Amino acid sequence: MEEQLTYRRGPRKVLADYKFDEIYKFYKEVNGDKALPKSTVKEIYRRLFPEIVKLIVFENLDYRMPARLGYLRIKKKLTEPKIDKDGNLDTRSLSINWKKTKRLWQKLYPGNTGEELKLIDNKPLVRELNESTNGYRMTWFWDKLTCNLKNQSAYYINMTRDNDRILSGALRTNNLNYYT
Repeated sequence: MEEQLTYRRGPRKVLADYKFDEIYKFYKEVNGDKALPKSTVKEIYRRLFPEIVKLIVFENLDYRMPARLGYLRIKKKLTEPKIDKDGNLDTRSLSINWKKTKRLWQKLYPGNTGEELKLIDNKPLVRELNESTNGYRMTWFWDKLTCNLKNQSAYYINMTRDNDRILSGALRTNNLNYYT
């Protein structure tokens, strides 16, 4: 039977600048008496956004965001290991497969806790070669070409983990093709 790996998760990397309550408050100020009830708006958000994500992932939709904020789409990028000037393989451009890496560490350093593993330098990492997608990595891409936002280069989009999982699952089970 395979040993179950458990690791303590740290704090979230990116915190939301605006939560639903703040967005609804602004919506209510703009629309006044014509504003829909909070529960209705929340239900619209709950139903609408997952469907938009599915259209982007499964139908290759370039979603035009309102208020001239640009387009949201999936972009594919070819990732290959490179050879550095010393003739060594440089795999930094390849993402790390953390599940396989942690299994490898359990085999190489049995009995060590997560804290003890952090103290070990130069541990081997298992890199993802993206063989199922012929070496391409698919990412969420905010196309700001038509964006009418000041200082737009300071902004970026970080999709939620659920949306990343939808994309990952779609790539594993479907034969999808995206633009480069």
